[in-house]
Amino acid sequence: MAAPSLDAARAASALAAAEGARANAQSAYDAARLDLAATMADKTAALTRLEEVRVLADAAALRAEVSTRTMANLVRTMVQEGSGTAALDALLSDRGSADLLSRLGTVDRISMLAGNMSEIRALVDRDSQRAATLQADLATAQTAALAFTVTEQQDALATAEVSLSQATAAFATASTNAEAALADSVQASADRATQAVSQLAGTLGARLSDRGWATPAVGSLTDGFGPRPELPLPGVLPFHSGADLATACGSPVYAASAGVVAQTGRFGTYGNWVLIDHGDGVTTGYAHIADDATLVAAGQSVTAGQVIAGVGTTGSSTGCHLHLEVRVDGVALDPLPFFTDRGIGLGIG
Repeated sequence: MAAPSLDAARAASALAAAEGARANAQSAYDAARLDLAATMADKTAALTRLEEVRVLADAAALRAEVSTRTMANLVRTMVQEGSGTAALDALLSDRGSADLLSRLGTVDRISMLAGNMSEIRALVDRDSQRAATLQADLATAQTAALAFTVTEQQDALATAEVSLSQATAAFATASTNAEAALADSVQASADRATQAVSQLAGTLGARLSDRGWATPAVGSLTDGFGPRPELPLPGVLPFHSGADLATACGSPVYAASAGVVAQTGRFGTYGNWVLIDHGDGVTTGYAHIADDATLVAAGQSVTAGQVIAGVGTTGSSTGCHLHLEVRVDGVALDPLPFFTDRGIGLGIG
């Protein structure tokens, strides 16, 4: 199966990013909705508490009014029936004995009323104190109820809903773009395969060894591994860390073995560059790739002999060729004996 193009890989990456953004927007929306629901529940509880305290405060105020009115009535009765020395005057009156029982009854009633006065005064004090306490509680409950506003939470939910809608729309667009890019990649891969067959007609092409390694490019060996007595261009290193295979621009570059693409992109004097990780610390690098001719993306799996790019002359280069490197645990090795040991002769054919 042909590898996806770089555009398809980028579209897939954009789709993954859009999906992540949509998931984040959904989480933010869900959190805002829960926050609003919790705030509304707290406000409802505060209003319920306010109503309960209001009922208790009204009842306490009514009870205090009743007990106060009761005491007022008692005082009025005592005034009307006499008190203090009036009771003694009633007993010492020189009226006839026929009125004595009546006078004694009046004294008894006044004494009874005076005895109830202390109890009623205490009741009035208790009722008044309770009414005052509940009025204070009512004011606190009113303040608490007013503190629970949901405007901020409603605004946050509205903002999160807009963000979610935008993220969903962006995901839909990215999905459409990814599908289109993949379709284009399939067609482009077919076109490149046809072109490669045409270009390689009459030539050897990429050879595969029985050890799973392939020819990275078909061309002649023009520069080997090691020190350079003369620098071909200003700025290049005096030690050549790879092997150069000269071939026509646009010729296929093949993956030397199965692995995972570790790097792609511009890389200093190497120009356009691809690095493949084959495992066990072994990597192969391909430099001077033509612009817009890199056919793989970082993280993509490749097979031995898969076309990964087109030969170019980008970076510090005197002509179209493939600069091939082999690194083991990050240390560059001579590619010729390395490939010979794996059944591949570089620069042959």
